Amino acid sequence: MGQQDELEILQKFIEEKILDTSEVAIEPDTPLLELGILNSLTTTRLVGFIRDQFGVEIPMSEMVGDNFKDLASISRLVRECDRGGR
Repeated sequence: MGQQDELEILQKFIEEKILDTSEVAIEPDTPLLELGILNSLTTTRLVGFIRDQFGVEIPMSEMVGDNFKDLASISRLVRECDRGGR
């Protein structure tokens, strides 16, 4: 699966399950934390989705704002954890 596929899957999850609408456009650089789209509860839901969808465990040590600030950062984190790089 390529980065673009991951971004689209993550984008769809956030739009449909966290925002509960697909009428708001989320881009790879949309500041999810800054806009309040992601918070502790929604980030936990997202991490569970990543585990179920991609088979990737996000270590607690990586649960920091820089890794969840936007879709591009989240996708990068998923790829790095999938490769065992974190």
